[in-house]
Amino acid sequence: MTSPTDQCGVDGTGAAGISDSHRFFHEAMHTVFEVYIISEDEEYAHQAARAAFREVDRLEEDLSRFRENSDVSRLNVAPENTPVTLGLDTFANLERAAEIHQMTSGVFDVAIGALYACWLNPDKSLRNPLEKEIQAAVSRTGMNHLILDSEWLSAEKDIVGVQFDLGGIGKGYAADKMGELLEEEWGLSRCLIIGGASSVLALDPPSESKDWPLNLRNPLDPNEILLKTHVCRRAVAGSGLAAGRHIIDPRPPRSGPIEGRHAAWASAPDAVTADALSTSFMIMSLKEIQTFSEANPEYAAMVFNPLGQDPAGSDEKQVFGNWECS
Repeated sequence: MTSPTDQCGVDGTGAAGISDSHRFFHEAMHTVFEVYIISEDEEYAHQAARAAFREVDRLEEDLSRFRENSDVSRLNVAPENTPVTLGLDTFANLERAAEIHQMTSGVFDVAIGALYACWLNPDKSLRNPLEKEIQAAVSRTGMNHLILDSEWLSAEKDIVGVQFDLGGIGKGYAADKMGELLEEEWGLSRCLIIGGASSVLALDPPSESKDWPLNLRNPLDPNEILLKTHVCRRAVAGSGLAAGRHIIDPRPPRSGPIEGRHAAWASAPDAVTADALSTSFMIMSLKEIQTFSEANPEYAAMVFNPLGQDPAGSDEKQVFGNWECS
């Protein structure tokens, strides 16, 4: 199978040249997952990779809003004030989404389905909704409408019409779970996991190195490396306006598609957080990202705006926090 298209510019292919590095692919979650495993036993590594990919398939059954009987679909169609019992992974995703929602002051929001649908035609192209349509969608948007019960692992929404979508953290969560399985159940800690060329989780590095090499590339020109970095026990994620994809700012009065930013990347201790923050950095202003980075030094950010397209008139590339660049 060929390598996936690198639309968000996270490139870990340098790992292919590392001795005893075995590379495996698997299609899931509307993308391609790949894993590099450092092991002298290729067959054992292959068995472990298959087990990790089965974990991704299992998660997709619960987390995808496109699966009719998934946890998320059942929550989306449930009446208001009706608790829905969830699997542990779905509950963990919603709980983490609520935490990141608060951490980003409402920028990251998985309860955005109604607002997202408001701005799209049936073919997913952008439409211009009436102001009353936007306001109606905004009233059905927001994590404040979600009630979680950790004792019963259940969730409910307080008004009808709220729609949840875990696409913003699902790949990151899957990468984290893959890493957990490979390390704890198979004893393989020297691994690099990539979800859709946009979510990367680095565990322990190869024995001859102190970290895994990563390149963040210009999505408009993959031959241009915007940033070289090395990671160990850390995650990097990218988000961008690929063809047919739109990112919505959920915050009134700006509720609607973002403009002027082409791509954003985040570095965090885990893939779930990196995934969520890369989307958040697509939405935040440069001043907001700067403020966030200063208050949260354990995270790093980079945004890319083609010259002339940033309303603030900034340089193409803006870097925030410590990327431990080479």
